[in-house]
Amino acid sequence: MGPLAKLGFNGPVFIAQLVNFGLLLVLLRLFAFKPIMKMLDTRANKIKESLEAGDHAKLEAVSAEKEIAKKIEEASASGQQIVGQAVKTAEDVKRRAAVDAKKEADAIIAKAQVEIQREKQESMTELRKEVADLAVMVAGKAIGTTIDKETQRRLIDNTLKEVSSLK
Repeated sequence: MGPLAKLGFNGPVFIAQLVNFGLLLVLLRLFAFKPIMKMLDTRANKIKESLEAGDHAKLEAVSAEKEIAKKIEEASASGQQIVGQAVKTAEDVKRRAAVDAKKEADAIIAKAQVEIQREKQESMTELRKEVADLAVMVAGKAIGTTIDKETQRRLIDNTLKEVSSLK
């Protein structure tokens, strides 16, 4: 018994185990290692594609966010412009209404002045007639005789014209 035999080493068993181990390695390589590696490569590719898609989606989201912010800013500016135009239009309408109201007020005042003047003329005419009638009555009582109405009117009108021209 050799020194290896003392250690429990048996040559033919060792060779058989080496052959079995070699066969096992070849079988595992053919039936287990290649499919497992293929499956791991496929999975790694899917993970890589998913990460790339995530990065791409992230970039698109950032781009979309910037675009939305830009559109919000444009809408805000447009809204401010519309409000400014509405304020300007309201001021124009207010100014036109004030001008129209002033014109109407001036027209009403002018019409009232014309009406006052007309009524004044009518009152003066009425007053002249009454004064003339009183003057005729007083003159008739003072003289004791009556003058015809036409002559009395002429005399009174002439007297009133002379009095008005003295003013």
